[in-house]
Amino acid sequence: MNNYPQNGLGSSAPAVLIDSSSSSRYVLVGVGVVMGLVVLCALTFFVLSQALGRQEVLPTRAPGSTARVEPNGPLIAGAAFSVRGLGFQPGEAVEILAAPAVGFSSSALQKLGQTFAGPDGSFQKDDLIAPGAGGQYYLTARGSSSGFARLTPVTVSEQSASPPTPSPTPEEALPDLVVEGVTIELESGSSCAYVSTQLGVRVVVRNIGPAPAGPFLIQVNNQQQPVPNGLLPGEVAVKWFAGYASGPNLVIADPTGLVKDRQRDNNQFNAPLPIPTLPATCTPPPPANTPAPTSTPNPNPSRGWYVQYFGNPDLVPPVLLDQNLAGPFLNVNWGTSAPGPGVPRNNWSAIFNAEVLFPSTDNYQFVLTVDGGVRVFVDEQLIINQWFSSGLRTVTADVALTAGQRNVRIEYYKASPAARLALSWRVNYSGWEARYYNTPNLTGPVIVKRDDPPSPPNPPGFLNTAAFASWPPPGVNPFNFSVDWRRRVDFAVAGSYIFTMTVDDGARLLIDGQIVPGMDDFSVGPKTLVGARALSAGPHSFQVQYANYTGPASLNLVWALVTPPATPTLTPTPTSTATPSPTATPSPTPTSTPLPTDTATPSPSPTLVPPTETSTPTPDVTPTSTPTP
Repeated sequence: MNNYPQNGLGSSAPAVLIDSSSSSRYVLVGVGVVMGLVVLCALTFFVLSQALGRQEVLPTRAPGSTARVEPNGPLIAGAAFSVRGLGFQPGEAVEILAAPAVGFSSSALQKLGQTFAGPDGSFQKDDLIAPGAGGQYYLTARGSSSGFARLTPVTVSEQSASPPTPSPTPEEALPDLVVEGVTIELESGSSCAYVSTQLGVRVVVRNIGPAPAGPFLIQVNNQQQPVPNGLLPGEVAVKWFAGYASGPNLVIADPTGLVKDRQRDNNQFNAPLPIPTLPATCTPPPPANTPAPTSTPNPNPSRGWYVQYFGNPDLVPPVLLDQNLAGPFLNVNWGTSAPGPGVPRNNWSAIFNAEVLFPSTDNYQFVLTVDGGVRVFVDEQLIINQWFSSGLRTVTADVALTAGQRNVRIEYYKASPAARLALSWRVNYSGWEARYYNTPNLTGPVIVKRDDPPSPPNPPGFLNTAAFASWPPPGVNPFNFSVDWRRRVDFAVAGSYIFTMTVDDGARLLIDGQIVPGMDDFSVGPKTLVGARALSAGPHSFQVQYANYTGPASLNLVWALVTPPATPTLTPTPTSTATPSPTATPSPTPTSTPLPTDTATPSPSPTLVPPTETSTPTPDVTPTSTPTP
């Protein structure tokens, strides 16, 4: 009989006894192994990542790229600097970048600017700003095709607290001429008898600079006088110029720039001046039982000049001698001799009278050469006033005269050992030849024909009515009038010129007889006209036609070169081995066509309609043939 217990299945096989704690130990061991592996892997990953983090990640460069970037000069934190790049692909876009050298990686690069490589693969970039903190940096650039340039180590310096103040450069000691005073006065120290109507411009010029000024000129309107010894610092020069302008009087110290001046913008005065009223006591009464000093009409007008001589410098009768001189021009040189029997060699005066026929309505330039004092009148209008004691000189005056007989009178006195007097005239236009009409369409008689001045700069052909001494001139309607201006302008440079005309009311511009496109508008009111024209170098005929209907009248024409002349391409002339042909006679060089005169074919005239209360007319500007007086 077996003494073994039965198993749970009812079997009588022997049973194996197992310790229940053994399986728990196996599980714990397995869990421990797994956790150890996990910790080991984490530790390995941490070590590797730290090692990789300490390595520099270099930017990628294209294979074979030689691109590099270099700074031009030192870098200061937050300040502008420039770089140059070399070895890039021509025309590619390039970014300039920088990053700190410590812990450098491509992700730390900051963009400083962008540019484009030139045809040779180089560039220059001047407006970059350095990093705001000082230290060591890598500078590089990235081309769109070349990739990154090689790294360039640079040092960025901290900005100094206050930049050093540069030492002041000692200023050069220079004179400084200033127009200190301008007045209209009588000439001082002269006899009241013959200067009572002679007013002039007195000018005070002072040197306010620290250095002496050498010799220079003072100009008043169209007269000049020298200051031959210059001016010491603080010294003053006072000059008196005969005559004055009723409008602005132009005064310039050193107009020719002989003196190196410290400040030239105070060398000029240009403004109207108050005209003083002469005291009644300035003109002394005539001597007792003596007629007033008036000229006697020429008893023989056809015999030229009628002259009366007086035994004093003040034109005070009695007449000591009268005579006739040939005309129409006058040219007498007495030298140191007396004018004739009964007249003293010195201390005498004379009145010359002539009736002169001026054949056309024109601008006449009178040319006077004189040694002594003189006044010239045309129909009682004073045109030249040199009534002061001075040596031999020549002066001119431009006077607009209508055709007809005019009285010309000269008053003269001898002021130096020698005496001389010459007067002539001619039709002359140095600026714009202007014809004024009392109609708005350039028709009817020419009321005034005069020389209107051009305006600067060069070429001296700009036209500006604001610069005229009178506008419109006396005798012309204040509105509802027209003007025809003509002149030749010499252009030194060929090219395309743009013309701008600001006008109120209507105008057109013709060059060489052709209307400039865009410069033809005779509508009412202010406007700006702009046109362009290609012109060759040399003289060109300009014509401006203007119409005023009502209200303000103005015109301002300017031009400028907008296209420089093209450089001609020279084609070499082939060398011929053939027998030379006879020398050809050169063709004559064409001459420029002169400005039309009063008898030439007229220029186109606008057909204009005056404005009404209810409509604004747009005149027909088809050129018509209008006789030009």
